This record gives sequence, C-alpha cells and structure tokens, in this order.
Amino acid sequence: MTSTLPLVPGTPNKVPGTGASAEYWPWAAPTRTTSNRDGYVRGHDPRTVASGRARAQQPDYPEWLHHVRGAWACKHPIRLAGQIHVNNPDGERVATVDTDTMPDGAIYTPCGNRRTTVCPACAEVYRRDTYHLIKAGLQGDRWGLPPLDEHIAVFVTATAPSFGPVHHRVVQVHAADCRRKDGCTCRPAVCHPFGRTCPHGIPIRCGDRHKLGDSHLGQPLCLDCYDHAAQVVWNHEAPELWRRTIQQVDRELRRLGKRHGVDLRRRYIKVYEFQARGVVHYHALIRLDGYHPDCPTTVTPPPAAITRPMLAEAVETAFRKTAYTSTPHPANGGQGWPIRWGDKGLDLKHVNAPGGEVNLARITGYIAKYVTKSTEATGLDLRRVDGSNLDAYADLNSHPGRLIRACWDLGEHPDYQRLRRWAHQYGYGGHITTKSRAFSVTYGFIRHQRTIWRRTEGHPHTWDDQEAELVIYQLGYHATGWITTGDALLANTAAAQARARQQAARDALDDERAAGQTIVRPMAA
Repeated sequence: MTSTLPLVPGTPNKVPGTGASAEYWPWAAPTRTTSNRDGYVRGHDPRTVASGRARAQQPDYPEWLHHVRGAWACKHPIRLAGQIHVNNPDGERVATVDTDTMPDGAIYTPCGNRRTTVCPACAEVYRRDTYHLIKAGLQGDRWGLPPLDEHIAVFVTATAPSFGPVHHRVVQVHAADCRRKDGCTCRPAVCHPFGRTCPHGIPIRCGDRHKLGDSHLGQPLCLDCYDHAAQVVWNHEAPELWRRTIQQVDRELRRLGKRHGVDLRRRYIKVYEFQARGVVHYHALIRLDGYHPDCPTTVTPPPAAITRPMLAEAVETAFRKTAYTSTPHPANGGQGWPIRWGDKGLDLKHVNAPGGEVNLARITGYIAKYVTKSTEATGLDLRRVDGSNLDAYADLNSHPGRLIRACWDLGEHPDYQRLRRWAHQYGYGGHITTKSRAFSVTYGFIRHQRTIWRRTEGHPHTWDDQEAELVIYQLGYHATGWITTGDALLANTAAAQARARQQAARDALDDERAAGQTIVRPMAA
C-alpha cells in the first residue's frame, strides 16, 4: 500500500525519495538535468556542450546563426571560401566581399546528398523536389504546364528475372486496411514449402513465414547455387535495357497511332529501387500525349479514340519483346548473358482511372520516397569500393560480399570496367531518376525557384535576373562539415525550431481554411 502525504495548501511537504519539497502537490518534484556518471548531459558529450556554450556566448552568435541558416539542418555542410564581386551594368566592378570578413571565414551550403543514411535533411529536400516534379507532370496547371486531367497514364513496375531461389515474403491475401508494403502485418505464406537438396548438400526449402524486416529476406537459400555474376551483369545492363524498352514503346505507339490515324507521344519518369536480393527494379510513370502539327513542342491531350487499355497493351507488348545478349565475357565461356525483364510479368496499373486504386497523390508520394534510398535494403550501405577496402566488404560468406566480389572480378574485362566503379551498388551505375524532356520541369528549375525565394526572403516578385547576373561568385572548396560538434548541435536545434514553427503555421492555416474563416494579415507599418 502506498502512503500519501496530506494535501495542505501552503505547507511545504517533503517528496519521498527526492528530498525536494512541494507546496501543494506532493508528487510534483522539480525537474532536474539528467547526468550519467561519465559526465554526459542529456546524451551529449561534455565537449559538445562546452563548444556549443562557447559559441552561444560569443557576441556575434546571432550573426553566425543567420549566416549558416541555409545549411542549418545539413549533416555535412560544404564550406566555400573566396570572393563575391558586384559589377554595374557597364561591367565595372563596384564592390567586392571577401569570405574572410564573414563568420568562420566561409560560406555554408548544404551538401545536397539524396541518401537518407548520409544526410536526412538534404535527402528530404531532394524527396520534396521529386514529389513536386512528378506532381507537375501528372496534374499540370503550374510552371507553364497546361492542365493534364485529360491525359491518360500508367504506373509500371518492371523487375529482373530470377538468379536463384531466395528467402521471400509473399502475402496472398491482404487486409482491407493494409498498406501493402511498408507497414504490412498480414500473415505471409510459407517461404519455400517444397524443394530438394542442391548439389552442394543444402536443402532448397524453407518452412518459415518471414516477418517484415527479417534479415533472411533476399538471401539465397544456397550461396554457391546463386548466379551472382549474372545478377551484377543485369544491373550493369539495366539502363541499356530500359533504353531499348522505351524505344520499343515508341514503336508500338506509332503502330497504334497508324491504326487510328493519329500521332501519339509518350512522356515518362522513372526511379529505381534495390530489392533485398541486391538487384534493381524500376518504377515508371508513362503519360500519353497527343501531337499538335502547328506546334510540335506543346503538350496536348491524346485523341479520344485512344483508351487506357490500348496504352496498357502497347506498353506490355514492348516490355515483352525487349531482350538481347550482353557483350561476351571469358568468365561465361566467351559468351554474353541474356538480358530481359522478369518472367513474373509486368505490374501495370492505371493512374486516376475511374474506380482504380492508384490516384495522383498516392502514386506521387510512392515514387518520391524511393529517391532517398539506396543499397541499405540489402543490409549494406557503402560509398565507394576500391582495392584498399575490397577485402573488408567482399566477404564470400555473405550475399552482398559475393556480389561485390563478382563486380570486381568481372570488371577486369575492358567492356565491363564500370562494374568496378559501381561495385558499391552491385554494378548498377544509372541515375536514381530519369525523365523525358516534356514530362515536367527539371530539378534545376525547382532549385532555382528555391534560390530566388531564399535570396528575396519570401518576395520572389522582387527578383531581377539582370541584376542577379551582375553578382559574380568566385568561390572554392574550403572544408566539409561543421567546425565543432557544438556548432552542429546549435544549427540543427535552430532548424528543428524553424520546422516546428512552419508546421504550426501550416496547421493554423489549414484550420482557418477548414472553418471557412477569412485570413486577415497585418498591414506593414
């Protein structure tokens, strides 16, 4: 039985076990800073706390905080040093600013890495840029693009063939509220209920029902039976396979247009994703447009005679027809490897189709999240592999290690040298996302708009391109990262507070819009 103290207002009562007193509520002990025996305060190293306190106590701390604002949340900012010149319209130099006069003697800029495991903040910016790029290509009506509601589009997922049996998780029946992939908790089927013993004496069967995130997923049932060489070659040839496939799509659309007496144009955007077995597969959005003879570059809707099933049939036929043989290699008996898409067929879904499950918002967010991922799905995330660290990562007792070793061994051939360069990605050297010219705007355009917003402090209408060309930047690389861990702590804390204020403002704006209230903004004095 727990004893309690009498609640007597104004009487200082001792809180049991703390030595503290409470005026009214006996259990309201004052909050104290948690500290471990090793001197760490709130999980931070004492040196981090000391360096952060030293920075915050400097008289120019507000100026420094404003100076590094552009790279607040970046984990590894780039520091640039040099000079900034200002010229007049006649080309004469009227002013020069040296970075030596700035805080820390450098300009901070975000690293811009797209991987979440390297820099979460920059990866989130990259993901949002991709989101808006895809949204503009599906919805239109922004950045000079016309409304695209009448255009039909398909979402395609193309996978690689099998290179050997691996542990997998297959859910035959999903629940009604299942998220289908990232958060699926439905009961999976048995991995490999049937199988016989391989020539290496390992039974090719597994009676487990693997949970989501199981470390066995994607691992071969027998490492010696798995064709690691064919897999890294397929990754190496995947960009070329896609190029030939999209050319075949154009041929099928031309045939379709001739049958109906119309001209058709396809526009697409695609991203790749690593499966747990270490092979890439593509997610692509293919949009169908018409053709205006008076203005070939314009984006027009397709003729009404072309339906969604016709587009789907043309795309499926192109993926089914595309196949070729890679360059010969001595490791394969002087022959090449067959390069084709997987035997399971093409997963094709219509976007914004009446009664369909794939809508614009869902598919845009679904694709955009993959641009921040890489090989971490395979349990190994590397930056670069060379002769100095090859033995550390090319472990022949692991599936990723054998893939890296296969890249290195096959890369001795002159026609497969890129396998060594991209061994950290199991041979795949394509860009994370590619698109056709007229699908949407470019990353450069979106980043330029963000630059204008930041330099005008939220007033882009005041931007003048001609005046901007009068500013000449002569900056070079100085260093990478924050000077001290205390600087990183202060900058990231400021970024977190700014994000919290922005989110609070968005929530308040959404509440006002939902309530139908008129937003009244204060007038400037």
